[in-house]
Amino acid sequence: MAWFDRNPGNKTDPEVKPEKVPEAPRPAPAPAPAPVAAAPEPKPVPKIEVPSVPSTAGLVGYLYKGSRITGQLNFQGPARIDGAVDGEIQCQGTLTIGESAEVRARISGQVVVIRGKVEGNVTAKEKVEIATPGRLIGNIDSPRLIITEGVVFDGDCFMGVATQKGGVSSSQNISADKAAVAPAPKLQADSKS
Repeated sequence: MAWFDRNPGNKTDPEVKPEKVPEAPRPAPAPAPAPVAAAPEPKPVPKIEVPSVPSTAGLVGYLYKGSRITGQLNFQGPARIDGAVDGEIQCQGTLTIGESAEVRARISGQVVVIRGKVEGNVTAKEKVEIATPGRLIGNIDSPRLIITEGVVFDGDCFMGVATQKGGVSSSQNISADKAAVAPAPKLQADSKS
């Protein structure tokens, strides 16, 4: 059996209205339970972006950017400096010199982390870390030293642990003995006469 179009030539028939199909009865909505003193729904709080401020949790001292100190600073725990200091800094914990800090001081502490500008000698019982964009113009005395790429360090470094264990000092004596045994090569100077 095939289906044929009974309307050759696309003639239009008068519009036939479709019959209405009765809708199924809808169930009545259930009565809403009586409201129980419910807390109002919280409105969404707009997100406010705060500029990143270093965490000051657990710090015993924090010198903010724009502050200036001249003299001696003593901290009995972890501290952070983002301001300017001239003098001497002693810290019994981790001392962090922030990116905006400008320090001209003799620094001593357990751990010293430098991310700002420091002019002066740094002594640490555990380690010294210079991180980008840190600058240190001065000497370091620490058993461990960490320097990341992109920092400036102009000075000397003393790592007392290596000398005490004999690692560096004994190797210098061996190379000095070998140098005494082998004759030094003679150098010729080019002369145009």
